[in-house]
Parts: sequence; C-alpha cells; structure tokens
Amino acid sequence: MTDPIITLTTDFGTADEYVGAVKGVLLTVLGNATIIDITHAIPPQDVLRASRILAGSAPCFPPATVHLAIVDPGVGSDRRILAIHSAGHTFVGPDNGIFTPFLRLDSTIVHHITSHRLFRSPISPSFHGRDIMAPVAARLAGGMDITEVGRPVPRENCVRLSESEPFQSGTQLIGRVIATDNFGNLRTNLPGQRVVEFAGDGTITFQVGNQVIDGPNSVYAEKQRGELIALIDSQGCIEIAVVGGDAALATGIGIGGEVIVCRQHR
Repeated sequence: MTDPIITLTTDFGTADEYVGAVKGVLLTVLGNATIIDITHAIPPQDVLRASRILAGSAPCFPPATVHLAIVDPGVGSDRRILAIHSAGHTFVGPDNGIFTPFLRLDSTIVHHITSHRLFRSPISPSFHGRDIMAPVAARLAGGMDITEVGRPVPRENCVRLSESEPFQSGTQLIGRVIATDNFGNLRTNLPGQRVVEFAGDGTITFQVGNQVIDGPNSVYAEKQRGELIALIDSQGCIEIAVVGGDAALATGIGIGGEVIVCRQHR
C-alpha cells in the first residue's frame, strides 16, 4: 500500500507560518502522510477560484486521496465544516460553496463535522483550518470512517456557488470569463463540446471586448507569437490566450467579462 495522500488548497500564501502549522498537525496525527500542495496562492477569500482549482486538480489524484481546502471567509462564525465523499475522494473544508462541483454529483455523501474529540484543544476561533479541519482530514486519510465526524447532511442543503451558465441568443452563444491564470489566459464557462455543437457545420468567431478571434484552434502553435487565440483548455472549456503573451492585458477583460461566440453558416 502507498502512504495516504492529503492535498492542501488554501489562500494562506507562503510568507507566514499558517501552511507549516497545518502540515505539522497533519503529520502529528498521521506521520506517514504524503502532503501535496495544490496551491496556497488563491486570492484571499476567493472561494470561487478555490472551487475551480479543486475541480480541476482533485480528479488527477489516486482514489482515497483526502483534499483539505481552507479558504474560509466565515471562520469563527456558525458556518458548518464538512467532510464529503465524492467520486472516490474525500474532501474537508467549510460549507461556503467551495465544494460546489462535487455537490452536483448524486453519489456524493456529506457529513457535518461536530465530533469535538477529533479536534485540537484549545481551538482558535481564527484558525479552524489548523485546529478542526487538519486533524479530521488526517484521521480520515488514516482510515477513519466518515460517519465518525458527525451527522449526515443532505447535499441539497449545502451552500453552492451561484454560477452563471452560457446562454444562446440567436446566432450567438454568450459566456463569461470565470478566472485568469498565471499566464494571463482568460478561462471561461463555455464548455468546448457545447461550442463545437453550437458551430455545427458552420464557422465561429469569439468576440472578447473589441477583439474578434477565429477558432477554436487546437494548440497555441497554430498562431504566431503575440496573436490572440481561442482553444479548449485542460478542463474542457474555452480559453482565450495570447501566444507568448497576456490575454487579460491585451483585451482589457477580466473576471465576469463577456465572451461571445458568433456562428456563421457556410
């Protein structure tokens, strides 16, 4: 058997002791854990971005991985802390919408973490990630049954992020930018397959601000350095990029900006 795996996704950054403290608790409870940092560079309190990053990374890990997600603007309040089984993985974190992609699955099981015997003592009201979530995540990774953390909760009663969906208007399919990555690429809510089906036997362009892009292309190399390109990203959605450059800077479009797919019949 391989050692248990625990991933960490936080908005802590790396300049302070917070990440180290959480890892210390994890290893104190489960000394043979393999701890993987997904990222600690989530913008402060950006639950939507954390949710998207979890959705894109968790399925790449082996079954039985425990994913500890600590982006918790409501720390110290009466918001719930959850343990979730979904698609062969376990998730621990606040009930603030961070687990929205997994709550959509009918097979997902949710429990409200309330069993104080599992927590550190004393509990800091400003650091539940260290004192509640980390010890519970470590015990779950070590084989503890999820029923021991507290009572089950209907997944329909959990907080979900309100995400706008692309919509069709005549010969246009309208989506939005939901994130920008480290390269300045604009990541959208437009599923690539839906765009392909929308195009049918016609051709399409993407309008981003005052820029119009033919596409979609398959790889960045199909256009020249400095050119705008639309392609399907690693999560299966449309991405707007500049080859060797920064699409957010080039278009002036940020999160929430419209991306309009226009269809022309041959």
